[in-house]
Amino acid sequence: MKFIIRSPLIILFLILVSPVTADEYRGVVSKVVDGDTIDVKVDNKIIKRVRLRYIDAPEKNQSFGKEATSFLKKELLGKTVIVNTEYKGRYKRDIGDVFIYDDNIAIYINAKLIKSGNAWVYKTYRKNTYLMNLENHARSNIIGLWKSSNPMKPWVFRQKNRE
Repeated sequence: MKFIIRSPLIILFLILVSPVTADEYRGVVSKVVDGDTIDVKVDNKIIKRVRLRYIDAPEKNQSFGKEATSFLKKELLGKTVIVNTEYKGRYKRDIGDVFIYDDNIAIYINAKLIKSGNAWVYKTYRKNTYLMNLENHARSNIIGLWKSSNPMKPWVFRQKNRE
């Protein structure tokens, strides 16, 4: 009986002392690095590099890389964004979900890149049905990079260029 009474206290204690890594911030996109990476200026002084979570856009020197970068510039450059991030990637970039607001309606940029045919669902997340439905929409409607009969996945392109 004592275990049942103490159990919620232990859980509460663990929640309170566990480090919270989630972060949300607002800033202005000062640079679009490529089709899935941006620089966000926060508080008019700090620049944070953000890699968009769940997606993988073509590399700059890959087929459709310039188009993906151009699309992201059109969507974000100079605009205020909200970034939700939980961790940093191996290159010390925030890995995040990026939102802009248009007439108080949130637009999820990561998903928009997939749906518009400017990015793939990143290889780790290809079982996510929501994201895969967006990619399949772009494929079946022959949008963006899907105009090519057999576009090369960015992770395959990077692997081939390492060898």
